[in-house]
Amino acid sequence: MHVKTHPRQRTVAPQRRMLPRLVAALIATTAGLISGTSAQAAYPDRPVKIVVGFAPGGSDISARIIAQKLSELWGQSVVIENRPGAAGNIGADVVARAPADGYTLLLCVNSYTINTTAYRNLSWSLLRDFAPAGRFAVSPLVVVVNQNLPVKSVRELIDYARANPGKLNYGSAGSGTAPHLAGELFAMNAGLSMMHVAYKGSGPSVTALVANEVQLSFGALSAFDAFIKDGRLRALAVTTAERSPQMPQLPTVIEGGMPGFDADIWYGLLLPARTPADIVKKVGDDLGRVMADPDTQTRLRQRGLEPAYLDSRQMGELMTRDVARWKAVAERIKLALD
Repeated sequence: MHVKTHPRQRTVAPQRRMLPRLVAALIATTAGLISGTSAQAAYPDRPVKIVVGFAPGGSDISARIIAQKLSELWGQSVVIENRPGAAGNIGADVVARAPADGYTLLLCVNSYTINTTAYRNLSWSLLRDFAPAGRFAVSPLVVVVNQNLPVKSVRELIDYARANPGKLNYGSAGSGTAPHLAGELFAMNAGLSMMHVAYKGSGPSVTALVANEVQLSFGALSAFDAFIKDGRLRALAVTTAERSPQMPQLPTVIEGGMPGFDADIWYGLLLPARTPADIVKKVGDDLGRVMADPDTQTRLRQRGLEPAYLDSRQMGELMTRDVARWKAVAERIKLALD
């Protein structure tokens, strides 16, 4: 009998069969990494939003200057979105919850270093939920009174307040803000009885002071500057240890007879904490480029702000120091906000 035989089939080792698949997967992965790198390198490739947690007419003035300059540098729209309320906490919450892709930033005013410890039910933590990009400016706080109040110096203000206990109302940009705590410290150090009235941002606070709803305010020079210059408000002093280059003729509170009084406001940009490090660095580096522009510096100074750039690391260190500093002050005056 003739038995038909078949050629012996060649057996392919499993690992050799898998090789083309591994090569294909490697190629796909590499292509994806290259594509992803290109996408990140192109940041920003669409409009960027800077959230301001306060009403228009106050701290958003500085944000609009920076937004315009970043827009020119990036070739993309950089828009301002005001989300006022709860001393800026609503705006901070919006950014803390935003996608960590670099397209939603927060204008950080140093009142957030107070809020993060003074408010008991915040959904966010400043040092945990945000990545600092950089600080760009500082402003002294000024002690400003309505023109109808018969005082022209810190000494006269203290004497008037002591002679009229409980009759002076002072306004601020909101409970727990730097102007609020500066006012509390001022009253405490001088032994005064004054009523604090909180507004939703610097703009409404200034409007109330001009209308004599409150008789004095503590706030950023940038917010009051135009009204001081036209005579509707009277500036008595700056709250920093040194006189301001913006108003060198204005004495400090220390010169007015209150030793050791020192407070200011600073401005910077934050991103959600999980934002890729290279995007955080790009925003910070480009903020530094913008701040090196003489036109940016001039425009900030025209608004009562002093250009003062810090990079991401330096701003992070500043935030940590300020959180500890204002926590101690809040505890001293028993400030606990809901």
